[in-house]
Amino acid sequence: MGRRSTKKSSAAIPSRSPSESPPKFKFNFSCFNNVTSYSSPMKNTELPAEPPTVTSPAPALIKAPSTVADLKEMTSSNVDSIKRHLDFSHSEILKDIEASHSRLYKRYKIQNQACQQIINEAEKEFKKMNDKIKETLDTMQASYKELIAESQASSNRLCKTTIPELLQSVDKAVDALRSRYGVA
Repeated sequence: MGRRSTKKSSAAIPSRSPSESPPKFKFNFSCFNNVTSYSSPMKNTELPAEPPTVTSPAPALIKAPSTVADLKEMTSSNVDSIKRHLDFSHSEILKDIEASHSRLYKRYKIQNQACQQIINEAEKEFKKMNDKIKETLDTMQASYKELIAESQASSNRLCKTTIPELLQSVDKAVDALRSRYGVA
């Protein structure tokens, strides 16, 4: 069998928003409700004099099938109607899926950009903190070196000049005491 074209006219298919559910398709089989009961061909070979009447507000095109060909035609039109409805539903579902996919992709892209921006800001803050820590460390090392240099200079001064000066002053004081008390 050949493939049918899925193009639809806008008059046949009403447009709807993606949030609406697809329309429910109803078949009207009420024309079969008032069909006279089927009698066996053995009992009565005559067809009824009048065709059965339709009491429901069905369109004028739907008639009760009086022959197998009418029944086949009605079934064929119903099958075609179902196929059109399925094609329409399928296309609407595909549109909904594509719209949903598009929305999800946009949301993902926005979230990804926000995460990337946060990562970049965190890296900048980390670099700033790292630079501050390095500056503080360099300052502390310089202060420590100065402190060590001053301590060494002070201890050198103490060893070279202050201790000998103290030793000389102690020697003078001891000599002064010896001479005062006449100790040899």
